[in-house]
Amino acid sequence: MKSVLVFSWIYGVLGSPLTAGQSSALAKTTLLNPLSSANNSDIAESTSVTLTSIVSHLDQADALTTPQSPESALSAIQNIISKGSPSIYDVGRGIAEAGLLPSDVISVLDGYLDSAIHSLTNQNTASVQNIYPKAAGDAPYSVPEDTLRAAIHIPDSFSFGRGRAPVILVPGTGIPAGMTFHFNFAKLGDSIPIDAVWVNLPRASLSDAQVNTEYIAYTINYIATLCGDRVAVLSWSQGGLNTQWALKYWPPTRAVVKDFIAISPGFHGTLVRSLVCPSLDLVLCTPSLWQQGWETEYIHTLRSDGGDSAYVPTTTVYSTFDEIVQPMSGPNASAILGDERRVGVTNVHLQSACTTMPAGGVYTHEGAYNPLAWALAIDASLHDGPADLSRVNLAQVCQQVLAPALDMKDLFGTEGLLLVAVAELVLYKPHALGEPPIVDYAS
Repeated sequence: MKSVLVFSWIYGVLGSPLTAGQSSALAKTTLLNPLSSANNSDIAESTSVTLTSIVSHLDQADALTTPQSPESALSAIQNIISKGSPSIYDVGRGIAEAGLLPSDVISVLDGYLDSAIHSLTNQNTASVQNIYPKAAGDAPYSVPEDTLRAAIHIPDSFSFGRGRAPVILVPGTGIPAGMTFHFNFAKLGDSIPIDAVWVNLPRASLSDAQVNTEYIAYTINYIATLCGDRVAVLSWSQGGLNTQWALKYWPPTRAVVKDFIAISPGFHGTLVRSLVCPSLDLVLCTPSLWQQGWETEYIHTLRSDGGDSAYVPTTTVYSTFDEIVQPMSGPNASAILGDERRVGVTNVHLQSACTTMPAGGVYTHEGAYNPLAWALAIDASLHDGPADLSRVNLAQVCQQVLAPALDMKDLFGTEGLLLVAVAELVLYKPHALGEPPIVDYAS
């Protein structure tokens, strides 16, 4: 059964490999039980029913008609999004119902079972001076240096800046970095001469975002010093907030970041946090999800004193149909950054750039396979400053549905990662009753 395979993979990735029987039990029992203690029984029951439905449809997936083309896959996603305002659980159920998972899920996801991809204990032994405990002007770190360094995954093929530009991949909420980018931007080096590393944040970035940022700031300084070159940072979701916070409170990072490319960021927070945290304080909310609400103390602090403008050349890419961050269109779109420092900012709304064309279609928060997002990431990486739409062949790119470097398995794999986020959210403990206090250095 596909549910057994998927959840076996999920929990294997999280460090506890399971047999098929144990996986099935987690999928149908452990995954649902935490909700039974919620104070709001109606919400707990509703969410449990949704998760049970996801598992049920995964079990039936072999009998479902799996989309055979990117166009049919996007049509299936459009059907999911068109049903009102779906929560993360509704979207997960829709993905299962539509067969938007690889049929050979175990072979496709087998690479994830290599613990190094998602490890928090990497052996990065290269000696780098003048980074820790902090450079002049840096905010203080609360996490030990050995812990920060061990979270950085440097692939064996990494060239340390010799002929290939270093790019740091920063994950979002609920999905470990190695998993987040495996089906999409980790493959960017196949198209242009870049080398990607990523940082695996503890507890899938669900804990205090202010602590998450320490890992990003340290990684930027470490990789830049190690390579003797400036780095690019490519983030997804919460990774955009973490990177902007790092650039604000660790100012030396600005001198070594060549480009900041943010996919589906929520720099204003989101008005639909309840779609991820049913009943907020009563069921599933975590510290970083509290922080990402619209104009929380965390968001207010980030955006104050010029934090609503870019610190380095920045490219943002966002979609109207983002089911996690809203609003994502118009002048108040959460992804937009200003440019008061005149460093160069390109804010790209997919549906405006590719109006009525396939690449401007229904792309969700997970749409890291969008062809225009890829074209912009490539353009920013190959030029000084942010991406420039005038350098992109929009007539060609906007007619595509899937980035040329990717295939259907990558599309399915990227959308299917939402099920990992569901599992991480349900299993996260203790649930947070509010956002963490603002750290002293930012108060």
